[in-house]
Amino acid sequence: MSTEYRTGAAKVLLYKSTSFDLLGQMSLTSLLVEAFRRELETGDPEDEVDFRLRYVRRPDPRLMDGPRTIHNLRSQIGRLGVTISRRGDTVVDREFSVRELLGPVLQHVVKQIDPEEEVWGFCLDHPDLATVALARSTPEVEGTMDLNLREPRRNFAIRKVEEPPVPRIDPGDLGIDPACLGPVTVLIPGETYEHLYLMKLSRRLEEGGFLLGKVRRVLEPEPAEQEGEESAERYLVEITEVTPAEHAGAGALHFTFTGDSFREVNRQLSASEDKQLMGWYHTHLFSGKESGLSGIDVDLHLGTFRQPWQVAGLVNITSAERLLRFYARFGDGVREVEQWVGDERGRYRLERAAVVEEL
Repeated sequence: MSTEYRTGAAKVLLYKSTSFDLLGQMSLTSLLVEAFRRELETGDPEDEVDFRLRYVRRPDPRLMDGPRTIHNLRSQIGRLGVTISRRGDTVVDREFSVRELLGPVLQHVVKQIDPEEEVWGFCLDHPDLATVALARSTPEVEGTMDLNLREPRRNFAIRKVEEPPVPRIDPGDLGIDPACLGPVTVLIPGETYEHLYLMKLSRRLEEGGFLLGKVRRVLEPEPAEQEGEESAERYLVEITEVTPAEHAGAGALHFTFTGDSFREVNRQLSASEDKQLMGWYHTHLFSGKESGLSGIDVDLHLGTFRQPWQVAGLVNITSAERLLRFYARFGDGVREVEQWVGDERGRYRLERAAVVEEL
């Protein structure tokens, strides 16, 4: 599907950093003149040049080649048909990938604006494209293969990797009364807690990533163990690092991990001996301050983060503030869990009690 326009009303909106702050706009014509400089350098420079475009709705989620990451935030419009004429003669009449056509020019533009910034976004802007939502497309993952585990395969095997044993700790050493603890409790050092509330997050697209740290089991009272009572394990999940997901897709109402997202975080974990994957987090923008995880969020957590102590962090962003909550697996669903915040002495105080809803 394509529609033809003159370029006069067409602009390119430019966004900066992972939060995609709107930086400004440029004339699409000026970028096309630069992109087709070789084709236009012959002939009389005083001659009027006529540009016509066809916006082709063919998605192209791939990133622009170059030293900086540049996202096409309207990647549903992945191709442009360009016709350039001068004095009645057609100079160019072809269809191009938006990424290939504007990529080299935008790489040069953003370098001049801020050579230190590595992440940018742009979108084609025209009144007739107003209904095309902005989104950071989920990148295509290369080097993958589909497996049918019911079919025998030679030279290929899958085995479950056993988790290391979870050490125990006395909550009293952290200033926490064991009687206050549920099956899963989130501990956040003060610096990490402050980071979650102050880190730069987009108000246009959902963002997300991974929670790193360490997990410990609650050391239960000795009498219960001597009596042979088998009590359910209780876990303290300490979150010491928040790392945004690489190679993820996003829109105003969704966030999507890819296999490359997990490969990158696994690389980080392999380089550290004292960190584990505690879970994940993402933002909600338009669903209200008190809204919880969506059905898709719950399915993602239950299907991907299988340990009973792994948590899903949710940051609701409103115009005035943020609300941070955590959820953990309970039976076939999830429930909010309590969060305790640490001080400089390594002692913790209850910051948010879990809101327990009847199932």
